[in-house]
Order: sequence, then structure tokens, then C-alpha cells
Amino acid sequence: MDTTEKSFLLIFPYRFNFLNKYSWFFLSLFSALLLILSFPSPGYSFLAWVAVVPLIVIVMTESFKKIILSSLITGVVFNIVYLIWIKDYKHPASLPGSVFTEMMFFSFSVLLSWFLYRNLKLKRMKFLREFVFAAGWLTIDYMKTIGYLAFPWGILGYSQYENLILIQTASIFGVWGITFIIIYCNTTLASAIIEYITTKKLKSNLINVCIIVLLCAISISFGILKILEEKHKEYRSIRTALIQANFDPWSPKLDENISKEISLTQQALKLNPDLIVWSESSVPFPYEYYLKRGNKHALRVHNFIGSVKKPFVFGSIEFDGEYENGKFHGDFYNVAIFYNKGKLQEVYRKIHLVPFGEWFPFDKIFPFVARILENAGAGDFTPGEDYVIFDAEKFKFSVLICFEDVFGNLMRKFIPEKTELFINVTNDAWTGSEKAAVQHFSISIFRTIENRRSLIRAANGGVTAYINPYGRVIDSLELFTSDYLVCDVLLGEKDEVTFYSRYGDFFPWLILILVCTLIIFIFTKKIIDRMKKLNNM
Repeated sequence: MDTTEKSFLLIFPYRFNFLNKYSWFFLSLFSALLLILSFPSPGYSFLAWVAVVPLIVIVMTESFKKIILSSLITGVVFNIVYLIWIKDYKHPASLPGSVFTEMMFFSFSVLLSWFLYRNLKLKRMKFLREFVFAAGWLTIDYMKTIGYLAFPWGILGYSQYENLILIQTASIFGVWGITFIIIYCNTTLASAIIEYITTKKLKSNLINVCIIVLLCAISISFGILKILEEKHKEYRSIRTALIQANFDPWSPKLDENISKEISLTQQALKLNPDLIVWSESSVPFPYEYYLKRGNKHALRVHNFIGSVKKPFVFGSIEFDGEYENGKFHGDFYNVAIFYNKGKLQEVYRKIHLVPFGEWFPFDKIFPFVARILENAGAGDFTPGEDYVIFDAEKFKFSVLICFEDVFGNLMRKFIPEKTELFINVTNDAWTGSEKAAVQHFSISIFRTIENRRSLIRAANGGVTAYINPYGRVIDSLELFTSDYLVCDVLLGEKDEVTFYSRYGDFFPWLILILVCTLIIFIFTKKIIDRMKKLNNM
């Protein structure tokens, strides 16, 4: 009976030959189940600390073939359940494509960790193998947040979004600090199980256990200090009105939908807000282009905002080009438009667009993909370039559109310009999924801690909420309802720039450099050893 079979029977102590033979398969499924339960929803975050232990036991003990199969099984099962809401997005291939991409990243995490663990031969300080295993996993996790296909769902640190004391270190390390500790913990537990089964001792893993306890103690102590700071620190505040209209932006009932937004806003105005925010796609047409040409819907929105004469933000579309022969020729942008004192003051163009859904930059290389996306109704937007700061005179703020608030390194780039508040306008209503809305929301909580800035979210049916600079959810609306939320929001201190805001993802980059160095060292050593062996012959 091999090690994985024995470890499996510690959990299921019934000696069926079938279970013995396929223990690696059941351990893979067990890891997938624990991962599913760790993230919202249901969100049993404590399970993240052991979720990949069964899989790592396989990685540390089984053949390469079973390691590959196990990583694929865990990755597929977890991501199908975790990302099931994507099935409603644009095209039937959306869910399979997303699951495949995330599964590949997951498998690469496992294989890189396995490669480093198996090939790093250490006579002394053997405990470093578990540390390096975790470093390999984090490297791939970080890589999937970069570039066109960036999609930071499934990163273990995000499962801890409700554990405010533990995640305050995000103001230094971003989400990556707590993610590394969780992976390191999983790796150490898996190694300890194997060691205990084979030797009945826990000698070589004691150092790793002590390191993890120390890292958690430091994180908790730092978090306690910050939570105490939250209670005593004084901030300026403004009153905001967030409008959650909960309608389909692309329905033909445009008059009815705009009327709903105006009605909700009029109710919110009775509480005298300093800023009104409508969601992404709340004005679902090329607003400025239509306004210049006297379109009745654009004029209606413009006249209403003009009558309010308060700072006003809403999501819309911008068109830069000409309309000829029944077609638009030019560039479209997903934008947030800012009015101040009844006049259109400035526009922010979304920088990080949704891959395939909002743009596909490789249409000339893969024209058949571009045609599929066009037939599916996907957008063809152009990414913006400027990190815009809106100036409402009494305060300054920045707007993130849709899933831009899940990218820490993007969001922090607004801070040097002294923004005091972040606003996210989003449209999560298209999924009709509580799971999707809460997943998006849980990730955005880390952005407030990373930058010590409040975040208010105006969602068209998703999570409309106010989160303070310490990640605490102060108020929110019920999902998928038509309502408004008026709340007094804390403004960040103009001169307060956190370590993360200043230096960004320095920690995963250090890990990446370490991993690359180790890979070069391993291959160089293999070449030297082979040359020595040939010379001896």
C-alpha cells in the first residue's frame, strides 16, 4: 500500500480495494470539493487552509502521470462549479473556454510546484522545499492576473475577505501575502501527513509549522493594530447616493429604464447627497455623440442632471468617429461620465476591458474568432489609457468600471494623484447569479485595504455597497432589486499612501525572481552533473 492510499484511509478508514487503487482520484475530488466550499458562495473560508492538502499529498508521492491527472481533475471540477455563472455570458463557449483557461493555470501551478519540490535537493534546511513549493504555486497565480486574459478569480487569499484582522497586511503585500501563507500552510500540512505516516514523527516539518504560526501571529497582530486605528482615526466624509436600477441595459424599454433611474434618484435626493452615482451601462448608448445630435434620451438625461446640479457619475458608451452608410466607423469606449454643477466635466475610459466580451485585439491574426464573437454580440471596445481623477472641488475620486476593481496593480495607479475615494460602477445583473455578484464583491474588498480608501459600488443588480478603508462593509442593498443606497462615506487622507499603493505587487515579483533563479540553478546543476558523469565514463 503506497503513501497516498494510507493517507486516504486516514480519512476513510474502510479498506475497500477500489478505494485503495483509486485513492489519488478521490483525493483529487476531495480537494476540488474543499476549494468549492472555501469561496463564496457558500464561503467557508477556514477550509482554504486545508483545501489543497489532499492534492499536494498526491503531488509529493505519486507518479508524474497521476499528478497531471489529479491536477486536471481538481482544476476542472472546481472551476466548473466555481465559474458556472459564466454560462450566461455572450456565447455557449464562454463557460468551457473559461474553465479550460483556469484549469490550465491551476495545472501549471501544480506542475511548477512539483518540479521545484522534486528537483531542489537539500541536505540541510530541507524545510525550504515546502517554502519553494508554495513559491511555485504563487508564481502561476500571479501570472494569471497579468495581460489580456487576466482573470484573478480562484486565488486563495480572496477566500478570506471577511477575516478583516488577518487581511490587513494587504496594505503592504496586497492579496499575495495572505495567499502565500495559505498555500504554505497547505503544503506543510500535506508534508507533515506524509512524514507522520512513513516515520510516525513530525521532526522535519516543525520548522515550517513554527514559521507559519509566526507569520499568522504577525499578520493578526498587525491586523489588530489597524482595527484599533480604525476606531480612533478621524476622516472627512461625504454623503453619496448609489442607484441600483436592476434592468437589462439592452432591452428596448429605454424610456422606462431611464424613468426608473430618475425616480430612484429623486427619492435619494430627499436625503441631500453630495454625489449621485448610477451604474455601468445605466445610459446604454453613445451618450455624448447622441447628445450633440439632439437625441431625446440623451437630452432627457442631460436635462435631469442639469436640474440636480450636484456631482453626478454614470456609466455609458463613448463613440469617437463618424456614422456613415448606416454604420459606425471609429472607436467605442466603455466610459464613466462625470457631471459637476449640471455640466459635463470629464470622462474616464475603461482601461482593462473584459477579454472576448469587450474586445479582442488579435482579430487580424484570428479573424474566425473575431467573427464568432461578433455573431455572439460581444463588444468591440477600445481600451482607455489615462488614469483619470475626477475633481468635485470638495473632494477628488476615481472610477473603476466593471471588473477593474479586481486588479490591485491597476487600482493603485490612481493614488499618486491624491484620489480620496474609489467608485466602482458595474453591471453584474446579466448573470442573475448571487454567486457571481458576491465573488466579484469579495475580491474588491481587498482594494480598500490595499490603498486605505473607501470604495462605493453602484451595481445594476449586483452588490451595491459601501466599504470603508479597512475592508468593513458598512451598508449594502439586497441583490437584484430596484433601490437606492444613501450613506456617509469616509474620504481617504490625501497624503496617506500605503506601502502597497507605492510599490504594488513587489512581493509576487520577488517570488517570481526567486523561482526563475531556482529553475536556472536546477537546470544548470543537471547539465553540470551530466557532464561530470560523461567525463567519468
